[in-house]
Amino acid sequence: MTFNKVYPNQELRALSWKQPYATMMLHGKVETRTWPTDYRGWVLICASKKPYTLEEVVKISGAGYTNNMLPKLIGKKFHEQFNGHAIAVGYLQHCERMLSIFNDTYVKYKPGLFLHHYASVQAIHPIPWTGTQGWKTVSDEFKDQIILL
Repeated sequence: MTFNKVYPNQELRALSWKQPYATMMLHGKVETRTWPTDYRGWVLICASKKPYTLEEVVKISGAGYTNNMLPKLIGKKFHEQFNGHAIAVGYLQHCERMLSIFNDTYVKYKPGLFLHHYASVQAIHPIPWTGTQGWKTVSDEFKDQIILL
């Protein structure tokens, strides 16, 4: 079933994540960004072409959070195969300032981050996607190509 058939007339915006964090959105990750957003609605979750290295992930997440992520990723080459693809959709329902450690972010706390809470995150049949910085509105033609899994 396509996105447009399940969610007719819904706005859809795209946002890119570097791997493995895009795939972690399918495992209940609360997204962290350096900026707040007033947008509430459907988001196309895209994996950028260039993933983080393991060293970068450890620097961002710390060893403990990195170790918590690995069981969710091992044996699921999904996070390696679909760089440069849209891989999921989710509903951005809430944004707040990150005030302390928040386990479901899989990142170390640092002042100035914002939590973006998503609901109903679901995988899609991966579609090649050329990412951009920030929000991008998704066309109706592209929404017709999004097959929910």
